[in-house]
Amino acid sequence: MRTVVAALTALILLTGCDDAGATPAAKPSAVPAAAAGGACQLLDYPVVNAKLGLGFGVAAAATLENTFTCVLQPPGAAFPDLVLSVSATTIGADIYTAAVQPKGAAPVPGLGAAAYQLQLPAAAEVGWLAGNKRIIQLTVHLAPGSADAAAAELLPKLLGLAKLLDLSSL
Repeated sequence: MRTVVAALTALILLTGCDDAGATPAAKPSAVPAAAAGGACQLLDYPVVNAKLGLGFGVAAAATLENTFTCVLQPPGAAFPDLVLSVSATTIGADIYTAAVQPKGAAPVPGLGAAAYQLQLPAAAEVGWLAGNKRIIQLTVHLAPGSADAAAAELLPKLLGLAKLLDLSSL
């Protein structure tokens, strides 16, 4: 599962933006994130930006088998980015915790059937098994070399966004 999500994320990011020669857009796109399709249907720029304190305005989506993904980025920049993936599953909380939840992740009570949060170098991640049998993962990548404190500061904000998304479904 994590391999599929990582491959989709890499594909979207590699085909999406390159900072070389990029000029910032005058204003964010008037097109809503949901227009990109896929998991972007669950995201709204004003809500995401308010929850995370970031300035996303560009969305791209992909679908592979039963996994829907969405990447949000600021206009004209590659970082930060927000990656949302949603996959249908038949597993229960015990298997999710044992096989999907990354080693070293902290459990998060009160989110879905099972959930975790994880701080990574220049990134923060929240993942959970939703009650509607979906594995959902939210990751914010900061610019390489960003301070660990910046990623740590994002975790509670990302958790707040996850709780809002847990009430949605594809």
